[in-house]
Amino acid sequence: MATMLREYESVFVLHPDLTEDIVTATVTRLKEIITKMGGEILTEDNWGKKKLAFPVKKNQRGTYVLFHFVAPVGVVEELERTMRNIDQVIRFITNAFGPVKDVEAKRAEVERKSRERAAARAKQESERAEREERMAREAAEGGGRDRGDRGDRGDRGDRDGGGRGDRDGGGGGRYNDDQS
Repeated sequence: MATMLREYESVFVLHPDLTEDIVTATVTRLKEIITKMGGEILTEDNWGKKKLAFPVKKNQRGTYVLFHFVAPVGVVEELERTMRNIDQVIRFITNAFGPVKDVEAKRAEVERKSRERAAARAKQESERAEREERMAREAAEGGGRDRGDRGDRGDRGDRDGGGRGDRDGGGGGRYNDDQS
């Protein structure tokens, strides 16, 4: 009887002061745990150093690494036990996605999604570069508006918002007793 494989995704944060050699050695050690216990890594993504949402063990930044893998039940427990005992790992989380029947089909699906994300990122980057180039060109031509030029305010009223009535409390409100 074949073992049941499940799909997992682990994100872990390494101490920001580690050298590239130590980061590589730590990532390799964690990958070996998965592969030695019968798992297979579908993708590995090193996101680099990023700012943490809140300080963790007095660190403001950390090196993020993502593993997307399929493995038998029990591998995650060993992986997380090891991450708890490694001083270089300051935080980790693992998500389980469910059973996998065909590893090759799952690998193809993950690679396809990875290519789609890379294409979307490249398109976004090119659009951003075009926008920046256009803005720089407009600024060089003097076509850009400075902060003092507010343009046509249209029918939005004057600076205090207009159409809100008197601001001194008068104006015939429901609780105004002065009108008797």
